[in-house]
Amino acid sequence: MTPRLAAARRALPLALALASAAGCAAAGPTSTGAPRPGAAQENFPVSTTPNAAATPRTVRLHGAASVVDALVKPHSSAVERRTGLALSISRSNAGQGLKDLVEGRCDLALASASLEATLGAARAAGLSGDVPDLRMHVVATSEVVFVVHPTNPVTELSWEQLRDVHTGKIRRWSELGGRDEPIDVVTDAAASATRALVKQVVMGGAEYGPSARPLAAVKDVNEVVAATPSAIGGLGLEFAEPGRVTVVRTRKVERPLALVSRGAPGPEAAAVIEAYRAAAAGR
Repeated sequence: MTPRLAAARRALPLALALASAAGCAAAGPTSTGAPRPGAAQENFPVSTTPNAAATPRTVRLHGAASVVDALVKPHSSAVERRTGLALSISRSNAGQGLKDLVEGRCDLALASASLEATLGAARAAGLSGDVPDLRMHVVATSEVVFVVHPTNPVTELSWEQLRDVHTGKIRRWSELGGRDEPIDVVTDAAASATRALVKQVVMGGAEYGPSARPLAAVKDVNEVVAATPSAIGGLGLEFAEPGRVTVVRTRKVERPLALVSRGAPGPEAAAVIEAYRAAAAGR
């Protein structure tokens, strides 16, 4: 064997090894870590979990202070837990709440009187024109009472006497067996369902007399009567403070604590209504 042929045989294994290494490198990743065409790829799962919890949807509740204080606020945390929704609560009066509902500024209105009386209160709050299909969802009930100053000897009145007092037909306490002084009639706000309910139920639809003074809010009725020996006013039982005012004995004036929707409530509004019913029933 010639020296040249022997050298070629010795170089052959080294050439084969180099060729094999080059083939492996061609199938592997590039220097940037990207696989080369034709190379095998391994797929890893990609997490789709957000970094933060999604913000809950908000349901807006506007209206009667009595419904807010007696029902909506006390059970709001339980309703949010039960539904997974957030509540935005605006405390005003039933008329303003219904006006907001009709005008699209809330999802549910809060009412403490019949739908007819609440609509009348909304008109007093400035609602005009036709109204959509309104549906009342009663959650609980309460009552309206009439209060006088603790020094007033008149502590029992019929609905007929209350009607005549509020229309102005009876103007002095002496006409009812009390002191000879003028009767100071105060009421909840002009756009309130309480004032509208008294007019509808107790007064039989008669108008308030010119001397009947609407106050800014229902709690003010308790405050004015407590400070005025000649005053009388109607308000929700939950706003009457024993010791500061005397509740007049008369026939019971029951009222609803309700939520009002435009037409059938959507899924979220319906969930809120049912959650409040469950909370009010202690379920």
